[in-house]
Amino acid sequence: MIVAAGFPMGAFGHFWWISKHGLLYHGPAPGWAVWFWYSLCAVDFVVCALLLKLPRVGLIAALATMAYTLTINWTCFPTFAFGFNYVLIALTVFGVAVAAVTPWLWRASRR
Repeated sequence: MIVAAGFPMGAFGHFWWISKHGLLYHGPAPGWAVWFWYSLCAVDFVVCALLLKLPRVGLIAALATMAYTLTINWTCFPTFAFGFNYVLIALTVFGVAVAAVTPWLWRASRR
C-alpha cells in the first residue's frame, strides 16, 4: 500500500535532517518540538504496520496522525520563519492525499 510507505518515509526524512543538524536541533521551533518529532517518527512506523496488517484500523490511525501532525505543525511552529517551507508543504500534500484516498481504501479493505 503506497499510503503505508509514506509514513516511514517521513520518519526517514527526519532521521536525515538529524544527521545534518544534530539530535536536539529544533531551529526556530520551541524546544519541545524535538520530542514531538521523535514521537511522531515512532508513530509513523506503527501507522505503517497497522495499514499493512489491519487496514481499517491503520486508516483511522493515519487520519488521526495526519490531522494531529498538521495541526501542530501549522499552529505551534514558526514554519515560515526562514522562507518557503517545502517540508510543511509536502506534509500538507501528503495529509490531503491520505484524506482523499481513505474512503476508497476503506471500501476496498475487509478488516
